[in-house]
Amino acid sequence: MGILHTKINNRITCLKQEYKNNKDINHQGVKGNLNENELSELIEKVIPTRYIVTKGIVENSKDEQSNETDIIIYDNDILPRYVKNDLSFIPIEAVKYVFEVKSTLNVTELKTTIDKFYNYKKMGGISPTVLFAFSSDIQGNELERYKQNDANNFYINPIISVICVSDKSYSYKTVEEYFLKDFFTNEEWLELWSQNDGFNVNEAFEEADKILTNNNVLERMNRAEFALAIKASIQLDGHKRTLNNRNLVMNDIEFNKIKFKIHKWVQVETNDNIENFEILSFLSGVSNTLSKEAFGKYLLKNENNNFKVCAVCYEDMWGNISCEDFNKDGLNYDVNSFSFSFKSNSETNTHKMIFKK
Repeated sequence: MGILHTKINNRITCLKQEYKNNKDINHQGVKGNLNENELSELIEKVIPTRYIVTKGIVENSKDEQSNETDIIIYDNDILPRYVKNDLSFIPIEAVKYVFEVKSTLNVTELKTTIDKFYNYKKMGGISPTVLFAFSSDIQGNELERYKQNDANNFYINPIISVICVSDKSYSYKTVEEYFLKDFFTNEEWLELWSQNDGFNVNEAFEEADKILTNNNVLERMNRAEFALAIKASIQLDGHKRTLNNRNLVMNDIEFNKIKFKIHKWVQVETNDNIENFEILSFLSGVSNTLSKEAFGKYLLKNENNNFKVCAVCYEDMWGNISCEDFNKDGLNYDVNSFSFSFKSNSETNTHKMIFKK
């Protein structure tokens, strides 16, 4: 491994050791501050200098304020912070990450964090929300426990979007947006449309072919009609050959503009072969989000095959949700390979894509 990986890995080992040393401190507030400060100093090592790591309160232009937040990463080039008595007040537009740091994660701490981040989102916060814990009170899967406590938001807009538990796992929510045309051809789209309203373009082509190849019909045509039939035959053949290159419009929907989203929860667990793998992965994710270049590749090298997709959900461009699926051990299929059905009602101007794995 390279120097950067080794240096950061050594800092992570020190972070874990400092947490163990701090366990002997009786004052919970002092203990918590020490753990938060140690983590803050480590995060500062992997993000660009334009971003500042602090603790404090997020405020919006309506004078609404978040709970006091353990760690905030904000962009120093967007809006300035206000500092009073070592407590920072950060404009919500400048916030890039908010963190809650726990010594030992339990269900009470989890619910408290959900409530805090819910308040942050309610006031307009859109940055990733991170729950970092130095230990946990369960042996089971942390993502599964979180799903049980944020069931209504888990797939699409979870209150917590990143969960990292030291010596256990790192999980994060991601969403990818695609154009349907990159997955399906015009011909396949028309086939799906025909299943929706009974119109079948291939049948239309076939009926036209029957007419243009019917000798009885052709014999009854005069010269002008025959010429038009030949022209129509040529045009029909051209339409068939160039069908997949055309911009189809059905019920005022342009096929080339149809988008959809794939929501995923990705998780990586500790790896016996790679020291501090879960926190290296966590730092890599934070760094890559904030860096112009992927600094995280210096920390992880080519270890992406250790990541597993534990949850998936599909959302069409009209906000319809389908095919929610979860497996704490990882889904055993390619979530980017799917089929779907389509429903459209021109009278009510409602449309819906129903995805299937």
